Order: sequence, then structure tokens, then C-alpha cells
Amino acid sequence: MYAREPANRRRPVAAAVRPVDKADADLVLYVSNQSFDDEEVRLTATIDGVTVVDGDFHVEDQHNWVSFPLTLSSGGHEITAESESGATLRESFEVRRGKTRYAVIDHWTEDGSPDLTWRFQREPVVFA
Repeated sequence: MYAREPANRRRPVAAAVRPVDKADADLVLYVSNQSFDDEEVRLTATIDGVTVVDGDFHVEDQHNWVSFPLTLSSGGHEITAESESGATLRESFEVRRGKTRYAVIDHWTEDGSPDLTWRFQREPVVFA
């Protein structure tokens, strides 16, 4: 027989998606504005409904990716990203415990149309 824990002693529940140090990340998400047409753009991103990115991104010299190291439960996840300029992105991906994955979301504008691109990989991202 197992003793039950008193109802007034609740254990804290870890969030399914949360920021961590890069060394502890299951997913390192990089976000950047690559559009000279939109020198500053507000981008938001959620994973499984949890906001992980919400900020203004400046194009600068296009070499300015911001990293968001995250821990996630093993298995399938969905990311949704939006820019204030109207671009949207929805992608599914999978992470495994103990195996860091890397992803990049870039904001672009081509011919006046905003776009968000997604790259997901097993190896660390190398930016040129």
C-alpha cells in the first residue's frame, strides 16, 4: 500500500515549454529579421500555445539571430509564428529527450509580401 501525499502539499508542475540555459536546451530556436524592406518588425512565436518569442527584431546587417534555448517534453510539438506585417507560419516538429534540436525562423519581405521561413535540424546552426 502506498501513502497518499496530503492535498495541501502540492508539487510544483514544470511547464511543458520553458526557457533554459543553452546547455540544457532540447530546442535552440533562432529568430531573425532578414528584410531590409521591414527594418523593424514585431515577431511572436508560440510552441504548443506557450509564447516563447514576443519582441521587435531589427534587420541591422542581417547577421543578428537571437537565440531562445528551450526545454520541451519529448515528442511532437507545433510552433506558430506571426509577424506584425502579416506573415504567418505553422510547423510541426519532434524532439527527443537528451537530443538537442535546432530551428531558425527568419522574416523576409519579397516583392512587398512578408514571409516567415522555417528550418529545423539536428546539427547546430552555422550562420554565414
